[in-house]
Amino acid sequence: MTTDHTAVFDRFGIPRQDSIYSYAPVFRGEVDGRPVAVKRTHDAEAMAKWVRRLKDHLGLPVVTPVAGPYEIGDDTWVAYPWVEGRGYDGSRADLAAAGDLLGRIHAAGTKEGLKDFEWPDHDAASVEEDVDGLAPYTDRFEGPLRDFMTTTLPAVRDADLPVAEVSMDFKAVNLVYTGEGPVLVDPDNGERAPRVLDLALAALLFHNDLEGEPARLFTREKWAVFRDAYLARVELTEGERAVWPTALLYMMLEWGVWTAINGEWHVDRHARFLKDLLAADPKRYAL
Repeated sequence: MTTDHTAVFDRFGIPRQDSIYSYAPVFRGEVDGRPVAVKRTHDAEAMAKWVRRLKDHLGLPVVTPVAGPYEIGDDTWVAYPWVEGRGYDGSRADLAAAGDLLGRIHAAGTKEGLKDFEWPDHDAASVEEDVDGLAPYTDRFEGPLRDFMTTTLPAVRDADLPVAEVSMDFKAVNLVYTGEGPVLVDPDNGERAPRVLDLALAALLFHNDLEGEPARLFTREKWAVFRDAYLARVELTEGERAVWPTALLYMMLEWGVWTAINGEWHVDRHARFLKDLLAADPKRYAL
């Protein structure tokens, strides 16, 4: 990354370096002799309360701040403890452990803290931008994109769905597996949102940004492993189950389309994932 982060290095007292992550600035160092990862956050006070409630009061494996937050330039930065472990390997055990962790986070519910999820308000120009951006790859979503504001959005927004404080970015690349299971090391997109949307996002994008295999979405069988572990922790309501296909479409049109338009199609591994994303049959993710 070419952005100058000198002020960040100086504030945390860590060496000048390149980011260890390709898609956002994340830096390694030590704070008070403790290995840390330094990264951006948002809504810092509420974020810290949330992750500390998850870890300290509920015993969930989530990182909590050890330094910061500091306002540096236009961003807020924090240091989390560096977690030693390995990456996700695609095994049934890793899938089940991830589904279990997501379920435990959702089961924790919500308290006053994280900001509320903001429902989108797309105008005609932004819709056309998405349609045009997706045109080189597929026209499958042209109709749903044009109908999003009048059909898909209200069907989810007005369904009075249960909310929780959720990560809204529960992906394999944000988990580090230790001997005791996965740790969520990047909670910083957290919001208070309908939990079924967070589950739908995981269904579609859990494998996004992985450096190795699998370069595709969940298969039907792997989704079942993840889903069953999740459902052992969370009892979805009838309303959540009824809206599930629409929730999947919602997250596809909002997060999935953005991922495809901005994806690295020139990288074969990413292109395989994106092709699978755009062709996926929602029935693959049955509840």
